[in-house]
Amino acid sequence: MNARPTILHTEASDGWGGQEIRVLSEMVGIRSRGYEVILAAPYEATIYSRAKDAGIEVFPVRMDKPGFIMGAYELTRVIRRIRVSIITTHSSRDSWMGSIAGRLTGIKVIRARHISSSLRADPLTRLVYGPLCDCVVTTGEFIKGQLMSGLGLPADKIFSVPTGVDVAKFDSADGSEVRSELNIAPDEVVIGSAAVLRSWKGHDYMVKAMPEILAEFPKARLVIAGEGPRRQKIEALTDKLGISDRVTLTGYRDDIQRVIKAFDIAVMASYASEGIPQFALQAMTARKPVVGTEIGGIPEVVIDGVTGFVVPPRDSAAIAGAVKRLAHDPELSARMGLAGRDMVMDRFTFDRMLDRLERIYKRILS
Repeated sequence: MNARPTILHTEASDGWGGQEIRVLSEMVGIRSRGYEVILAAPYEATIYSRAKDAGIEVFPVRMDKPGFIMGAYELTRVIRRIRVSIITTHSSRDSWMGSIAGRLTGIKVIRARHISSSLRADPLTRLVYGPLCDCVVTTGEFIKGQLMSGLGLPADKIFSVPTGVDVAKFDSADGSEVRSELNIAPDEVVIGSAAVLRSWKGHDYMVKAMPEILAEFPKARLVIAGEGPRRQKIEALTDKLGISDRVTLTGYRDDIQRVIKAFDIAVMASYASEGIPQFALQAMTARKPVVGTEIGGIPEVVIDGVTGFVVPPRDSAAIAGAVKRLAHDPELSARMGLAGRDMVMDRFTFDRMLDRLERIYKRILS
């Protein structure tokens, strides 16, 4: 019998972005260290099929509002049948269901918090982050600070575990094929972003920065990797500005390491809800300088003047200025890229993430 605990993850989200990718990579990674890992999610959720394809045992659980009571009951049955040791919840609705099921069965509960959007300091929020869980795992120190100041949670109940990067995948990746695929000439400066196309990711501000960048660098190219509900609006904006030929939307890519390797400068233009973004760490792993906004956990890794430049949110002129400064100074870009790589190797590798998670498991079970 496996001496290590069995971890049940719950995820109600039907999207496929940074949070869901983190959940799946965490499950696969911790399983490689000898843990039993299972997932409860709605059958129609993307993570359900992705986890199944990865060889993880998945239980379909209804997690919409009308199915709340039945879903919580199903979770208690799963917990008792599989002899779960720890339940880790991720989104709002599954956190309520999972926390209640965990307390009914006497199982330890970890509440994960992935984003830095503001929380209401009401009794229900205090309940789900307080008595209904044994600890909270955040993706950055900024979110930890939010929970301490906003909800009054003690520091020793919150653990910051940023998403780790699989460095080997980036070291073996080559961006030249992607540049060829996208018809990018060797002398073009590629400004890149990789994120779900949601409003708060700030893609509009990157696009609006391009005319100023193109005035000095006519061969600059903005490459936006990712898919989402904002695609048509972003395309309409490029048409309106007359720069459609200088902006490429790749759609969703499974080979994101190759895409990022094709960039010269990475841009994180989010204006809300960020922890420590996976894209920023991935770009740093690939030795790319990063222009990031002063939002959430971004400044925890984009150190202004060291690993990139930090600019105000919703400020296209500031984005353009930072990008132009890097494009004018390849040596500065290279130094920042190396500094970012050193930071990742020191603090944000995939193995370090798994080490932190194992310490948390041992602590709450001791």
